[in-house]
Amino acid sequence: MIQVIDRVFNILEHLRDSQVLSLSCLAKHMGLNKSTLCNILKTMTDLGYIENDGSGNYRISEKFKQLAQPLPQEELLKSQCMHFCKMLADETRESGVITALRRRSLSILAQSQYPRSLMISMAVYENLSLFHSVSGRIILAHLRPPELDEIIDRYGYPGVEWEDISTHAELENACRELRKSKLSVMTNQTDGIKAFAMPVFDAKNRICGAMGLTVPLFRLDGGREPVILRALRECAAQLSLKNINLNLTCKTWRLL
Repeated sequence: MIQVIDRVFNILEHLRDSQVLSLSCLAKHMGLNKSTLCNILKTMTDLGYIENDGSGNYRISEKFKQLAQPLPQEELLKSQCMHFCKMLADETRESGVITALRRRSLSILAQSQYPRSLMISMAVYENLSLFHSVSGRIILAHLRPPELDEIIDRYGYPGVEWEDISTHAELENACRELRKSKLSVMTNQTDGIKAFAMPVFDAKNRICGAMGLTVPLFRLDGGREPVILRALRECAAQLSLKNINLNLTCKTWRLL
């Protein structure tokens, strides 16, 4: 038996039974000294499987609870997302998408296309880049510093994918501007399209996904862009108010 794994699951079992325990109580229950236990708890907290409530007490996190959620919850999640995505598409008469961060990659939870003579191909949403997409950028901008650091450790800085950003200061400046506007915008003159994305927040007001849409440039003439942005903002706000956890899935994606 691998001792540290045994200890990890013992911690989880104790927290499951008691819901909240202090370091002293956990050390007593497990027969460990506090320094050894602290190292394990720090790793589990950094990974997001337990939480420190700020007063020295520990509890199981939502991330860990959701690992045990059955597959039907994933289907329910996608159904709920599809409802809001279709609402956006119907209100704007354009192509909408809802994305989230899963396993440190951008994942599509729902997409909807309004039927009209000239439509944006759904292929535009395939293999979305974390750095070179409006959805990826708006999610990155609202991550907590440790979460963003994990992304940088894995992928490095965006470079040519996002305004030649190659330092932490440049990335933080770009993220700060997106947080301030709560809007990510990209224009592709070659394809004649413009994409928009706004953040979606969970019940704790933390970023949990993005809602976006892509529009042909010629359909933005005549002052239509503010109308589209208003609809996008309202739909994203409604999804946030529903407090739907976009990470409610057995295949966890959050970097909690």
